[in-house]
Amino acid sequence: MAAAQPKSPVARLVVNDVGPVIEQVALDRIRTYFGTNPDFDTYEDIARYVRTISAPFGPLTDAQWEHTVRTNVRQDPDGRWRIGYDPGIAVPFRSTAAPPNLWPMWDGIRCPTLVLRGAESDLLSAATANEMSKRGPKPSIVEFAGVGHAPTLLSAEQVDPVRAFLSAREAASSEAAVRAAKEP
Repeated sequence: MAAAQPKSPVARLVVNDVGPVIEQVALDRIRTYFGTNPDFDTYEDIARYVRTISAPFGPLTDAQWEHTVRTNVRQDPDGRWRIGYDPGIAVPFRSTAAPPNLWPMWDGIRCPTLVLRGAESDLLSAATANEMSKRGPKPSIVEFAGVGHAPTLLSAEQVDPVRAFLSAREAASSEAAVRAAKEP
């Protein structure tokens, strides 16, 4: 939304597996666990839970799973383990109201944009990504085979397109600075 505002300071935008339309099947899946705030006796128990609810992320190495778990859980003072977020963040997901029409917001984005999509994503459909590529900022779309919602950006295969996209901005800024310096 910030990128769509007039005079937005956002110079380049990377969108990770989300768009102006959120598929109902994804909302239904996410509602089954998001904001439920379960707690677990052991780290091993919560690690299994995180792997289960995060299975759509696609194939991860054991080290990547460990990173995913460690950065998403916390241990309470009583020793119980929980997901490390405020369960209140899920309140909007519990609503049965239709999601808002976000196409006007998308169409307002003017900065260069890159959209990442898991090829098996249930949240960002191929049809929505295709429509996104034709509207608004007309982004490049990079799709990752074997991945659902959402690419974790824990592998070079997923990070390299982002790095290249952001580096293109640095190159363009340097070229613009050189041109400006040469102008009388």
